Amino acid sequence: MALRWGIVSAGLISSDFTTVLRTLPRSEHQVVAVAARDLSRAKEFARKHDIPKAYGSYEELAKDPNVGVDDTVTVLLQYPGEIHASFTCSIAAQLSNMAFVSGTKGMAQILDPCWCPTELVVKGERKEFPLPPTPCKELNFINGAGMVYEARHVRECLRKGLKESPVIPLAESELLADILEEVRKAIGVTFPQDKR
Repeated sequence: MALRWGIVSAGLISSDFTTVLRTLPRSEHQVVAVAARDLSRAKEFARKHDIPKAYGSYEELAKDPNVGVDDTVTVLLQYPGEIHASFTCSIAAQLSNMAFVSGTKGMAQILDPCWCPTELVVKGERKEFPLPPTPCKELNFINGAGMVYEARHVRECLRKGLKESPVIPLAESELLADILEEVRKAIGVTFPQDKR
């Protein structure tokens, strides 16, 4: 049985990928639909690559019964100054929950769990950051005791009369929220409040 592909986005990489899929046996790989934010672009892409269905949203593609929805997403980001980043998340695969930062001076590894790490490896040297003791040993999240640092920082900012953190300013929080919102829209995830 052929794997039925739904192409998300009508960009250049999608075009190359679709062209490459055409070199594989049709009995194994079939492109059955394409989606773009602009229906006219999706239709043009479908015409160019002889794809039977075109959708004007990723949500419509996700609802197509002939197309499987990927439960793992990789996001590629480009920042000013030739800085690139990527992250992968999955609802099906157990991933490492680690973060790596590489540059011309070496690599830093933020070990699992990267959202609240207790270990950091910089240029091969391991540094530990033990969590503060808490009277409650059973928290809902791994290393949840680390939230005490956030609470202390908020108090410190308020005592100094600051309305935002100099460590993580509001603009950075907004940027992260915008990136996650864009990713959510791109992969077709919707919430009830989106319908309003």
